[in-house]
Amino acid sequence: MEVRWSIRQLLLQAFGVLCSLDKTIINIMLNSILPGELARDMMSNPRNIPKLNYSALLLTMVFSMGESMPITHFELLGPQFIIFLLDNIENPPDTDIDEQIPDLFLNLVISYNLQFKSKSENIVINALQKTISAKSFTERILWLLNREEDPVRIFDHEPAPPHSVLKLFLDLFNNENTADLFYTNDIKVLIDIVVRNIADLSPGDNRRQQYLELCRLILRNTNYHEHLHRREEFLKCFTRIFCEETEQSKPDQNIVKAILNEFPQYFK
Repeated sequence: MEVRWSIRQLLLQAFGVLCSLDKTIINIMLNSILPGELARDMMSNPRNIPKLNYSALLLTMVFSMGESMPITHFELLGPQFIIFLLDNIENPPDTDIDEQIPDLFLNLVISYNLQFKSKSENIVINALQKTISAKSFTERILWLLNREEDPVRIFDHEPAPPHSVLKLFLDLFNNENTADLFYTNDIKVLIDIVVRNIADLSPGDNRRQQYLELCRLILRNTNYHEHLHRREEFLKCFTRIFCEETEQSKPDQNIVKAILNEFPQYFK
């Protein structure tokens, strides 16, 4: 790739514009050597903020449709790269005067995570299990979920990928170790968000089903028994869903039934 930054910067800008034109272009870039070269350059220049900014933004675009990258990319875009991103979210370089790196790198991690369909192969979850602290990471994604924002839904290409932040929470709480990264107060804030969305979303909205699934994972993999936060509100939501008579409600009713069967001690 071009080594002169003045020209390279223009190339990265042009690639970003191309990504907005068609999903096929994103797929071509994903399967090219471009992602690996960007990752290599980022890790080789950990204090060069312009390079980190442009590279992180373009990589976020390339991963934003949730397509799996070729297995050959894992050498440069594997666990070490994700750990590099997570470390800089928690401790950005001292050259990051405008404090851009944590949010840009967070968006990249969220976008990168879209490609993984099961927890067993998820590099992001595996890397987070090895981190000592992820305070900035957890606070920032909780803020995004509360605002119902999807920061990596950059383009209108179809078919649309899953809501990236909600998917990340489902992945995190499907694992006890990564669920444990959240403080109890954070869990309570998360429960507030989950209750609000279950109550507000309509039958047939896939997000309501996802929030119900997230509820089940919170009950299963956190210390919910210690505080029972919003238990009555959960029960009211479950009762209302059971009373719905539309065909669209059946998948949600099945999840509610599974929750009540798995956790009878909470919802007697």
